Amino acid sequence: MFKKITESKSLSQRIESEIEDAIRSKKLIPDERLPTEIELSKSYGVSRNALREALRSLDSKGLIRIEKGRGMFVNNFSMSQAVSSVNMFLEMNASKENLLQIIRLRQMFEPEIAASASRNRTADDLNVLKEAIQSMEQCPTDQPTQEALEDNKFHKLIAQAAHNFPVLVVMNPVYSLMPKFVDFVYGKTENRRENTLKYHWMIFDAIEAGNEIKVREIMKEHLSFTEQTFLNSYKNKTGN
Repeated sequence: MFKKITESKSLSQRIESEIEDAIRSKKLIPDERLPTEIELSKSYGVSRNALREALRSLDSKGLIRIEKGRGMFVNNFSMSQAVSSVNMFLEMNASKENLLQIIRLRQMFEPEIAASASRNRTADDLNVLKEAIQSMEQCPTDQPTQEALEDNKFHKLIAQAAHNFPVLVVMNPVYSLMPKFVDFVYGKTENRRENTLKYHWMIFDAIEAGNEIKVREIMKEHLSFTEQTFLNSYKNKTGN
């Protein structure tokens, strides 16, 4: 590790790539202190300018952190960092077609997530799911953004009740995006709120009963309703 750089790639890119590979392969572990700039410059046989450029890039990726007066450390890469990057990508590329595709992604994933929740849920999971529905019921009708957050919270809690960590990594960016487009995704379709709450209670009952076949069916219906609400709301807002 930290051998002299001789290949044609730019020096900073080669250094960045080698350190990143060492972090990904766990040759460098979270919170491990890296050698000093002087030590790394000598090991790689490069100038400190080339090294600093590589370190800045690694820092911007969240792979290392530079603590003034203490040194450089491998970052403990968290789920929130991973989700934040995907959140930014999805939000920057939001369009009617992309939002529709995200809803359809939910249609593919969430019925199975709900089925998994029906198998793996705990008593605590059931309590927080029920509280989430009750909180949405109590939400004032003139606060659609708050209502959207409560709706989203229910679906996120189902993912948590599946007790499958990668599910949260994959789905959290989707759940974080939805309320930001509340006018399009949630809209003002007649009886939308009542229908959403009806579906949430049905989903809860199926999860509580451990009925994975039933909860798949209900979640599919619920997300088909969400798609139609989105298409109607988008048409009303834009005429398209």
